[in-house]
Amino acid sequence: MNEQEEIECDAVVFAIGINAAQRLVSSCPPLAAAPHTSRWNRLRGVTCVAVRLFFQPSSSSSSLLPPGIAEAMTDSPVAVCGPRVGGIPELAETGFCIYDLQRLQDEFAVTVNSTCAALEVDFYRANDIAAMADDAQVAKLALQAVSAALQIGPIDPDLLMDASVVRARNAVSHFCVDSASGSPPVKVAKGMYMCGDWIDRTGHASWSTEKAVVTGRQAASAIATDFGIDCDACVIPAAADTAQLAALRKVARVVRSVTPKRTLPRAPWV
Repeated sequence: MNEQEEIECDAVVFAIGINAAQRLVSSCPPLAAAPHTSRWNRLRGVTCVAVRLFFQPSSSSSSLLPPGIAEAMTDSPVAVCGPRVGGIPELAETGFCIYDLQRLQDEFAVTVNSTCAALEVDFYRANDIAAMADDAQVAKLALQAVSAALQIGPIDPDLLMDASVVRARNAVSHFCVDSASGSPPVKVAKGMYMCGDWIDRTGHASWSTEKAVVTGRQAASAIATDFGIDCDACVIPAAADTAQLAALRKVARVVRSVTPKRTLPRAPWV
């Protein structure tokens, strides 16, 4: 206990979440002296529960998921859902995303030897769900949430081979109105760099896990520039906006140009 070890280095990269960063500021004078740290107290984390569902492979759908789920997710491997879905009490303030892992991760890509189909459901602002001690109960809730969100009727629980549940309490950044104003840049001071889903990624259209990866590569690139290191840490540009999102942004710009600032929300999705 209380053992100290000194490590000499030219640069430090803080790859941590906002809650850890807030605790670290009080015990790390160089970090506390850096610009922007005074703004971090306006940021916070929310609880996430990640549920991975493993189904018996279905021969009647290309993704091997149960036909109802596969058909409902034909257009996209991701479904984003807000709170209050299906009148489920645990979802009163909890939003979630549904991921078809066969189409998103090589590990679960469909092959002739596939033995299961995997679906992930990530719940956000999920304190009530995280408090459930029984993983089977959480998996059952995830099935109900998928059924209600995709409007496909009850999912036969006998199709479920296994499930895994990961609870991350206060670990996921809360992206709320004006939270971006507290996000520090990748380089906060000489020799000090940050990366994570709460860091300013300087205009790259990424969020959450992708944003953490992007800022990690940006931190590597900044170090390479500052110390003259040959490092290929380029960031792949995000996909262009869909026609619907581009239209929404255009409408938002027009509204913001004619509406008094005091009555205008800071983001078009509020």
